[in-house]
Amino acid sequence: MSDAWALLIPVTVIVVIVLVGIVFKKLQKSLFSALGASTPASAPGAAPFSGFQQSPQESREDFVRRHWQRPGVVADGVTLVDLYDRIRALEERVAQAERRSAAPPD
Repeated sequence: MSDAWALLIPVTVIVVIVLVGIVFKKLQKSLFSALGASTPASAPGAAPFSGFQQSPQESREDFVRRHWQRPGVVADGVTLVDLYDRIRALEERVAQAERRSAAPPD
């Protein structure tokens, strides 16, 4: 009989440890879900648009111009803003050249 008790004690300890772990895991899950429900900004996609997300109405250029100083938001904001400026200047020059060529000669 003493051999059975010697085997029963370690098995009981293992079962208790497993059950306590399961209880703690469920408790932790319920606590985190309660905290997540009270702060909707922490859930991904819950907030309409945080400061680092591009809105559907906003172009990529506007997003880069708005966040060019923030590291990690855009790859290299200064270079991209400079590139957008150069593209805009080039588009204006092309539009002027097209207007000159379309205008009737005097």
